[in-house]
Amino acid sequence: MKRSHLKNILSDQEFWLILLFNVALLVTYYLGETSASLVVMLYYIQSLFIGLQYFVRLLFLGFMYHKLNPKHNRFALPIFFLFHYGFFHVVYFVFLISIVVKLPGRVDPSAVKLFTLALLGNTVLSSISDIKKDLQEPKVPVVVMFQPYFRIVPMHLFIMLAFATDAISTLTNAFLFFIILKSIADVAMHIVVNKTYREQRPNATGGWI
Repeated sequence: MKRSHLKNILSDQEFWLILLFNVALLVTYYLGETSASLVVMLYYIQSLFIGLQYFVRLLFLGFMYHKLNPKHNRFALPIFFLFHYGFFHVVYFVFLISIVVKLPGRVDPSAVKLFTLALLGNTVLSSISDIKKDLQEPKVPVVVMFQPYFRIVPMHLFIMLAFATDAISTLTNAFLFFIILKSIADVAMHIVVNKTYREQRPNATGGWI
């Protein structure tokens, strides 16, 4: 019997980890435990990890297609993606630094480490799920290359819109609103890109840890 769309979505470990990460940042920011600078930094780190996840996936797909066709270049597309995605983030980093230095509040190193470890764990799980899914049905590498942009563009767009406010005094409420929008976009695009509304996503651990 076919599983319902909702069951497929809710059975996805990564869905819950992404949701938990965003809710944790939202609540701690609302309570004043984290600053806007820290939130932006963590979203940037999340974006880097998404790129790493897809670089690993493209490498794996390159080796898979090379086995089917020895003429297929295993490294061309992953390296192109690495430079393209990396250049985008270098430019974006300069843009963020010019804004973040003007924001009030400090960055807590321990919070950065904790959230970064959580993001790293989710990246590992996502990479394993991707490889399991590609083993069942290999995706076209060029199509896969564009998927992370669908994840990160809405995320960063909402963050940049939050900074469009004129005064720092109104930034707190504006930023809180855009964190909510970013969280919705983050979870929604994960579902859309991975098509978990259609079929169950492969479980990276073989069951809940």
